[in-house]
Amino acid sequence: MVQHRWRLISLALIGVIGLIAGAVYAASHGDTEVRVSALRHDNGTVEVAVQQRDAEGNWGERIKPEYRFVPTDRTGVWLNSSPVAVQVAAAQDSMTEEAKPPVAMPNDEAPAELYCVVHHGSDTDHFWQGFNGSAALVAHALGLTNVEIHGEADIADQAAAITDCADRGAVAIASSIPNLDGLKDSLDAARNSGALLLTFNSGADVAGQVGSTVHYGLDDHGAGATAGQEFNDAGVTGTVLCVQHEAQNVGLDDRCDGLEGAYTGAVERVQLPAGSLSNPVAAGTGMAQAILQHEAAGVLVLNGALAFVATGTVAEIGSEAAVGVIGSTIAAPFLVDGGQLLFAMGDGSQEQATHVMLALKNVDANPSARAILALAASQSQATSTMLLRPFALNQDYLETVPEGFLQQACAVAKQIAPDLAAAYCEG
Repeated sequence: MVQHRWRLISLALIGVIGLIAGAVYAASHGDTEVRVSALRHDNGTVEVAVQQRDAEGNWGERIKPEYRFVPTDRTGVWLNSSPVAVQVAAAQDSMTEEAKPPVAMPNDEAPAELYCVVHHGSDTDHFWQGFNGSAALVAHALGLTNVEIHGEADIADQAAAITDCADRGAVAIASSIPNLDGLKDSLDAARNSGALLLTFNSGADVAGQVGSTVHYGLDDHGAGATAGQEFNDAGVTGTVLCVQHEAQNVGLDDRCDGLEGAYTGAVERVQLPAGSLSNPVAAGTGMAQAILQHEAAGVLVLNGALAFVATGTVAEIGSEAAVGVIGSTIAAPFLVDGGQLLFAMGDGSQEQATHVMLALKNVDANPSARAILALAASQSQATSTMLLRPFALNQDYLETVPEGFLQQACAVAKQIAPDLAAAYCEG
């Protein structure tokens, strides 16, 4: 199970040492020494603990905070563990042992309440990489110290992660719903455990069936419809392929449904092999076969990572198919400007992450929001749905941007992803 446990964090040395030193000084004007130990495990995680030197100069047993594991993909931010209690051996001075006042050291505190975010994405998916990173940054900015972010590409594993969070007493659980049948039992159980249930990304139309309080996501059906209109406006008349990179994802189905409803020609759905997002050869082969088989006039891919694969495949096989993408990629304006892409639509990974974390913070800080928890187990709630409006970046839009925009964007892209930028930025 892939877990991003942002609550399991390293010791803030200044705070810990300052607290201990202050208590020792108040007790005896003596000195004490502590040190931080770190152990790197085979899976790459790092565990931290505190050791204290005793009166004979020996280091004592390691005192392990309950939350003591350092995430391997966080840099540039000071992180804090849960507090630990340290027994202070007062230094010998003019005071007798009997005369020394008791030292009030911090007791073990209960861990911060647990909040879980569980989605169906894999670590190789650019969308979920962006979502995870944004969620972690927003959680830190909001002061949420006990947030777990789980990415489970397998529906059964996602259901198990939801159940595990509920069993461990999560105050709130946020989950995507790519497959209602596979997740309903676990989501129902989570809600009945007393956790506030939020949903996001896939599953806007079924969120009410699991008692979600609010659902955040992209208007998937609207995005597909916008794509269909873009193909219409460009004069595309033949078959358009709707390329799905995940099986059993209602959000992707909704995008293809929207395309079918808006596009005036035929739409064929193409299912890529599992793992295609991290295997461009397999993805390109699947697209090429479908383009040739259906003599496709258009291709719509549903993940930003497939934009280059789709445009490259069309060029490689000599097809004139117009290519559109629903999914974020920094290459979008350059590919549209160069004519390789007809249009691109963002999928809102950062926006969705921000909304989810703000909702969790509201539960954390707002007593009135907590009152909802008492109703969650016994009453069905109407689900509020907040969907991002799809927006198409196309040639018409690029004509409205200020002069020099693409050059400035290229300069930024070279700093963020120099290898990728080299494919479309000169120099």
